[in-house]
Amino acid sequence: MQDIARMWDDKFSRDGYFYGFEPNVFIESQTNLLAPKGNVLCLGEGEGRNAVYLADKGFDVTALDASPIGMTKALMMAEKRGVSFKAELLDLEHWEPKQSYNAVVSSYLHLEEPLRTKAFRQAFETLKTDGYFIGEFFSINQIPRESGGPKKPSLLYTLASLESIFDIQGAKIIYLEECDVPLDEGNGHQGDALVIRVIIQKT
Repeated sequence: MQDIARMWDDKFSRDGYFYGFEPNVFIESQTNLLAPKGNVLCLGEGEGRNAVYLADKGFDVTALDASPIGMTKALMMAEKRGVSFKAELLDLEHWEPKQSYNAVVSSYLHLEEPLRTKAFRQAFETLKTDGYFIGEFFSINQIPRESGGPKKPSLLYTLASLESIFDIQGAKIIYLEECDVPLDEGNGHQGDALVIRVIIQKT
């Protein structure tokens, strides 16, 4: 996992914010589902764009990431916007959740199995009843495109893979779809992309 942290540090050490300053469009569009002033976990948060947006909307935000540079830039962005959130620098392989949340959000978190299933199920278990897991991830069908995302199939997603992860007690699939969407997220995500969007509710 140290190699992954170094890889993200390399991306995030460039000038500016690699994926821009604005939140992921899908996550932004679903904030109406979140309990007002509830607590939200941002999983694999990178440079902080989702965390800062949610903190600015009045949510109590915790952001997890393995990249020291990413988390440092995330906190700098928050300071400039006049908001704050709790930052936890950690390897998801060794994550031991210690609190519950009204929502978990994640955009473009690239994890190999079995860590992906472990981390997503752990995140789901942190949810309070009626809480939501909301995510957007690159589809395996994104590989031929140059608009963003890894080229390694094991780091990408299918509808079936997410259905399998959330085939657990108390998980209700509210929305799960592969979408062709235009991305405009910094220099890292530009152009039409194939993504998978998911909303899971804990019942």
